[in-house]
Amino acid sequence: MMGYYGNDWGMMNGIIGSFSLITGLVIIVDLILAGIWLWQQISKK
Repeated sequence: MMGYYGNDWGMMNGIIGSFSLITGLVIIVDLILAGIWLWQQISKK
């Protein structure tokens, strides 16, 4: 019984880990794009 719950919990941790990895990547890409946009705005003036 404990083995079943252990595997189920491990699968849930894997799903949560994947979501946090994807979220982290999206945030990093957004920061990079915002930096590029700001640099372009500064360079125009």
